[in-house]
Amino acid sequence: MRVDAHLHVWRAAEAEAPGVQTIVPPQTDVPIELASETMLENQINRAVLVQPVFRGEDNSYVAQCARAEPARFAAVCVVDPRVPNADERLTHWIGQGCRGLRLRPRIATEAAVFGDPSTYPLWELAQRQGIVVSVLASPEHAAAIGELAERFPGVPILIDHMGHPAVAEGAGGQGFQDLLRLAKYPRMFIKASGFYHFSRERFPYADCWDLIRAVHDRFGPQRLVWGSDFPHVLLASGYRRSMALPEQALGAWSADDRDLIMGINASKLYWPGP
Repeated sequence: MRVDAHLHVWRAAEAEAPGVQTIVPPQTDVPIELASETMLENQINRAVLVQPVFRGEDNSYVAQCARAEPARFAAVCVVDPRVPNADERLTHWIGQGCRGLRLRPRIATEAAVFGDPSTYPLWELAQRQGIVVSVLASPEHAAAIGELAERFPGVPILIDHMGHPAVAEGAGGQGFQDLLRLAKYPRMFIKASGFYHFSRERFPYADCWDLIRAVHDRFGPQRLVWGSDFPHVLLASGYRRSMALPEQALGAWSADDRDLIMGINASKLYWPGP
């Protein structure tokens, strides 16, 4: 089983998307067919479709793609926690087939409300419905993530892109140590993805290897999840090289570790059951 836990698809934006700068711009069409072909070429069995930033709460495309092939695709929706009745809108998207929710404190306009009691209904609903909460965060958000994990212990929390660590500080940096301390929460997972967003080097991002090893050691292979960050990875390093990165960083990992990180962990999160 191979699962890409962080893959984006979208229909091209018809106009400018203010404030959104990505490697593959919003004006480029990234259809599910392209993702499916890439998965087939690289022997990927399943993928988690993460709602792109510029689409806001219009999760219709990722939800539609996941509904069409639910055994192959799972959708992660976005609901703006600043807007009243966010839990009702999440209920709608769960009804449309979404199995995950993405919160984004790394986006300045959403940071102030992250962890605020006004957002608790979203977390309560996620806990009742078995929804995975992905968090697009920076190191300074670790404390708030921990408080939410304490309050909602039944919610699986998956931190995107290893929490965007400050690579220059190394594994001993305060922010990264705060991230590692989150390992005490048994439903906390880390996503090994998007290294080109924070590495100071080109592939194979060797300045991140100590960080990957530290996460692996602290969280264990059972809570480390690989994701490609498609389509951006196509221009940043290439899809197949992205797949090889965890093994390069970890060195002599076991076959069991490889299977967990590259597929089984994500499959259990988004396709629970027999």
